[in-house]
Amino acid sequence: MNETIMLPVDYQGASHELPVTIVPLGYTYQLHIEVEGKTLIFEKDDQGEYRVIDAAHDSGTVSKGFVAAVVATLEAL
Repeated sequence: MNETIMLPVDYQGASHELPVTIVPLGYTYQLHIEVEGKTLIFEKDDQGEYRVIDAAHDSGTVSKGFVAAVVATLEAL
């Protein structure tokens, strides 16, 4: 069952509420997060760090700083 929640992210002095869909995959999960109008997939790698995958494979159109702010928010949870 996929469930959508809102993730509050602070970036450049503004607060953003991003929709997050939690997608279970066996013993792990992915977080599908809409960032600047694009769906990005956040998942942990073997070292426990978040990696980001562009669901549309259209790189270069999302602010790296915004993505870093999302990762920092996730790590703080």
